[in-house]
Amino acid sequence: MNERVVVPSVVAASALKRTASELAKTPIDPVAWERGTILFSACNEDSQSEIEAFGSIEGKRILCVTAGGGRVLNLVSGKPKQVWAVDLNPAQNALLELKIAGMRALDHAAYLEFLGVRPSPDRIATYERLRPSLSAGAQRFFDASLPLVGSGVLMQGKLERFLSRLARVLRFGHPLGLARLFAFDDITAQRQFMARWDTLLWRTLARNLARRWVMQVFSGDPGFYRYVPEQIVLHHAIYDRVHQHFWNHLARENPLLQIVFFGRYVYEPALPIYLNAATYEHTRAALEHVQIETITATVDDALDCGEAFDAFSISDISSYLDDEAHGRLFEGVIRSARPGAALCSRSNFHHRPLAPDQALRIQRDTALERRLAIDDHSCVHDFLVGKIS
Repeated sequence: MNERVVVPSVVAASALKRTASELAKTPIDPVAWERGTILFSACNEDSQSEIEAFGSIEGKRILCVTAGGGRVLNLVSGKPKQVWAVDLNPAQNALLELKIAGMRALDHAAYLEFLGVRPSPDRIATYERLRPSLSAGAQRFFDASLPLVGSGVLMQGKLERFLSRLARVLRFGHPLGLARLFAFDDITAQRQFMARWDTLLWRTLARNLARRWVMQVFSGDPGFYRYVPEQIVLHHAIYDRVHQHFWNHLARENPLLQIVFFGRYVYEPALPIYLNAATYEHTRAALEHVQIETITATVDDALDCGEAFDAFSISDISSYLDDEAHGRLFEGVIRSARPGAALCSRSNFHHRPLAPDQALRIQRDTALERRLAIDDHSCVHDFLVGKIS
């Protein structure tokens, strides 16, 4: 059964009753992973891409895929009127609830300690303090998952645990200077270092760790590579994209690559918006004026409810969809868009073309798409961004 939870901020008691009723009747299609398990727990997509694609979102209605919840909270900093956080996996929405409850109750230092950025003496005690603020479903999930909370839930998703294991292997590159790569604060010096560091030994190690079969066996993510065309040699593409990113951006300023190479965040000034000391209080204050709806359903289900949105942050879900489902997704987005609504969609290495009638409805910003493919912290995404007519 679909679950729908309103995280109260400034919320009318009767809001969206018809929508909730319709969602409750909608069956959920089976997926290739086990629902009820946190797949993504950190903020593995760079919300700066949405911020550039959307422009101002103050006072607007946003539809956002929940995933680890970080992108939702990063967008909250822009003071939208309402965010629908949609995810097929109820564990992802429970995680967002926990992050929201923590942000409301904890100062910045305590928040980082509770989530796992910094050491904490007793996260379970903090959870017991936050528990009454969670929905019954989220309480049940975390009551049965206390080891995740105690270990710092921010790094306990299946992807993050895979990246932690990957980081242990990559530590073999530390004698080659890998750790030093994240110490530079000057891009010219970093480039000079990379020219010496990019050896045959390093390329062989890194590319082998990025092969499709490694992703399939160890990552627990069934969609990362599924619809990447076979002609794209994945392990070469990953290496080349990351190398290109390091050539154009300081390594230390990429929080996702900190996790990839170290299994944790190592440079706090580069933390995502909702975790960052410079923006935490602003986001926390904005949260009290934003209505957040967590909806456990497919994005198609949510888009079928007759509601209209000003912006769509649909993550990289197109990477997980076959051609027919891909077409339905964008039909739903276009149907649910207010005039001039903004769209930001990612896909791994290759964004499939839209159907001709859909392409006519979206005025794409191809220059921004190309730039985001280089600048985005994920390093692996191609983008579709534009305005919907």
